[in-house]
Amino acid sequence: HKIKSITNPDMRVTIIKEYAKKHFPSTEVLDFALAVEEVTTQKKANLILNVDGCIAACFVDLLRSCGAFTREEADEALENGCLNGLFVLGRSIGFIAHHQDQLRMKQPLY
Repeated sequence: HKIKSITNPDMRVTIIKEYAKKHFPSTEVLDFALAVEEVTTQKKANLILNVDGCIAACFVDLLRSCGAFTREEADEALENGCLNGLFVLGRSIGFIAHHQDQLRMKQPLY
């Protein structure tokens, strides 16, 4: 990450991690991602788990452990690309908000 690092964490990631640890039945994938982060940040302080990776890990944990799906059903949804849809949806909402803000400020979209 260009700005965020182990000493300057992304608060969105911090909030998501804390929420998942407190409320999710299992955080197996998040725990794995955090273990990887421990290794990568030893090499370089800015090789941290970013917000998209944190959301993806938590979504997999929730999908697998919420009780609404079997492990096989959850894994099939993941194999079919449900995380891609989640990522695109978030980016689309952000782009629309950015466009609306540029219109409000009477500035071109860059």
